[in-house]
Amino acid sequence: MGLPCRVSLPRGAVEGPRAELERAFGALWSAPGGRVVLTAGGSEANAVVFGALLDRGDEVLVEWPGYEPHREVPRLFDVAVRRFERPLGGGAAPLAAVVEAALRPASRMVVLTHPHNPSGAPLSADDVAALEAIAARRGLWILCDEIFRDAIAEPRGTVATIGPRWVATSSLTKVYGLGGLRLGWIAGSDEALARCVRVQNALSASPALPSIALALALVPHLDLLRTRSQRILNDNRARWTGLVRDGVPFTSPVRPLGTTAWALFPSPGEGDAFAAFASRRSSLAVTPGRFFGDPRGIRIGLGPQPDRFVPALEALQQTLAAYAAGEAGRETLSRETPQESP
Repeated sequence: MGLPCRVSLPRGAVEGPRAELERAFGALWSAPGGRVVLTAGGSEANAVVFGALLDRGDEVLVEWPGYEPHREVPRLFDVAVRRFERPLGGGAAPLAAVVEAALRPASRMVVLTHPHNPSGAPLSADDVAALEAIAARRGLWILCDEIFRDAIAEPRGTVATIGPRWVATSSLTKVYGLGGLRLGWIAGSDEALARCVRVQNALSASPALPSIALALALVPHLDLLRTRSQRILNDNRARWTGLVRDGVPFTSPVRPLGTTAWALFPSPGEGDAFAAFASRRSSLAVTPGRFFGDPRGIRIGLGPQPDRFVPALEALQQTLAAYAAGEAGRETLSRETPQESP
């Protein structure tokens, strides 16, 4: 693709190149104040926000099903975690109504993903407007993890512009395929960013200078990388939709718009059981639902190149057929039945 893979490291301190990249990303994503705070990946971005905006004894509301670190990392800061069910599929209650019903006096933050991880469902304009009204009325922070957002074919942007109580995190990993750089960022108000910088100074202080230098060289190519990813994802989403229509033993509650799809089996624990069966039988890696708080489900990655995704999807279809035919149960019975000695 003609991307730069080698750069000369600038002399002197990291502060100059870091500030330049923060302004470049701020401009690209139209962040408040035209800048972001760089972090060592999206994971550090989320951890910094939790540490900066929450105090011991506060409570944070997180999505269910949802990304495991969103419910585990706040506990490291002695913050209580409660879950609310992210509405998926037709007929579900509005997101803001579900959030407001879950709020308690100690609630200080609501954590969301856009698009939703694991299902790929987006936030709607109505969702955002109603959540902003709640945040303003209750003095809540809303942290929106936007790491998958650029998989959606819409103009770049960030929900951090909605109001001063919104903070967004993202990275170059998922959509841009640049996870090796370990570069993430935080977008928000001046107050939120200042608090985040104080916490980050106790952690990494700054991402590595080689990563910053390479990212600066890649900034002019990010549109190309995003277009490539969206093309692959559009094709793979269509293939996934075709599989879901083909009599498989699960339901996919929403049409995914991110890089992942979420499928639910009918019985408790069945997603985890199928994930283990798929690994043993077909060497397929599907993410067990327990990592998202719901062992009924599996998460499917939609981002591989077609020469990898197509055969993997065919193998998944064959494995689902074997599972539906009871092969997993026979395999379990075979392992549990004592064998006679020769």
